[in-house]
Amino acid sequence: MRWKIALLIAFVVGAIGGSWLKNLPGFVIIAYEKTSYEMRLWVAVALLLLLLTCLLMIGIFIRSFISGAKRVKDWQGERHWRKARKQTIKGMLAFVEGRWTQSEKTMISAAKNSDTQLINYLIAAQAAQQQNAQDRRDSYLRLAHKAEPEAKVAIGLTQAQLQIDNSQFEQALATLNNLKLKHANHPFILKLLCTTYQKLRDDRATIELLPALKKQKVFSSDQLLQIEKNSVHGILRGEAKKGELESLKDAWLSLPSSSRKIRENILYFSEILVEFEQMDEAEKLIKPLIKKNPDREVISLYGKIKSSDGSKQFSFLENWLNNNTQAPNSIYLALGKIAYDLELWGKARFYLERSLRVQPTAESYFIMAKVLQKLEDDDHAAECYRQGLEFVIHPHEPKQALLLEKSRDDLVLPTPFI
Repeated sequence: MRWKIALLIAFVVGAIGGSWLKNLPGFVIIAYEKTSYEMRLWVAVALLLLLLTCLLMIGIFIRSFISGAKRVKDWQGERHWRKARKQTIKGMLAFVEGRWTQSEKTMISAAKNSDTQLINYLIAAQAAQQQNAQDRRDSYLRLAHKAEPEAKVAIGLTQAQLQIDNSQFEQALATLNNLKLKHANHPFILKLLCTTYQKLRDDRATIELLPALKKQKVFSSDQLLQIEKNSVHGILRGEAKKGELESLKDAWLSLPSSSRKIRENILYFSEILVEFEQMDEAEKLIKPLIKKNPDREVISLYGKIKSSDGSKQFSFLENWLNNNTQAPNSIYLALGKIAYDLELWGKARFYLERSLRVQPTAESYFIMAKVLQKLEDDDHAAECYRQGLEFVIHPHEPKQALLLEKSRDDLVLPTPFI
């Protein structure tokens, strides 16, 4: 419709302008060397307008041609893009279904015309790793970086994950440390670093990473606690294997104060001290746990300690029992063991009897047998040895009923004396 209006206007303007131009007076002379051309003024103006019109038409034609070529190109590009998008979806589905070869081939084929080249190359890299093709994997990661230079973090994290999955822990550590230089508080970088340190059994590095892990809330409180305990135990276990007591103590003191206040860490270190026969130091660490809220594990460990002042140790535990009605059953065995070490046979027998009635164990039977031997009650001592042996051979069978039943007949233990 527009061109019709334009044509009408052109006719009107031409009709009016033509009459005006025809009546213009004057001539135009064009001279070139010895040749000259003479024409009326209106003819020259008309020729000039005709020339401008032709130039305008040529310009419009060229513009239309270029625009048409661009539309064709855009149409072809959109066609390729749609095809690439379908291939990308197809490749992703193949990856999810575990068809690694098909996924890799399809993603790379689609990458050329895809507007998601980064995703194409990253998925292709993962598919290549599933086929144990590390060279192709690394090549795709380089192509991903070339396609999206600004996506360093995403590419680096993918690379680190693939290296960890492939047990390339040293390479993963290098990749993650490089990322951490510019993104020190990135939660996922910290998480993968923690995983890598654990795989490399670098417990000290894990401990040093804990404050950042806590600050960024990378793990839950329970998970962080477990990571911390595992790392502390790993450090202490490593030092204990060296057999150097001073190095072990230095390792404990070098730990963060918060780590040295965790119950499980205190128990673990105390057990090692007992193995090194550092009884007084172990007792010093365990006593606060008993005063606070002891459980079976704490009491059992305290019973293994042979303090240089055994009488004081025994009095402390006995007084605590008298003042606490909710004491764990293991306290009777602990008191019996300490009393046995002190050669308090009556006390030992008394507490061991109670231990056997509430929580019989092979250890309780064997120590009771030793106590009865000291009391020259060999028959009952032999029976305790026998029942203790049965406890070792058949640990899951109930033994308390057996003892009590025999106690009603011929295995009646003498009344304990203090």
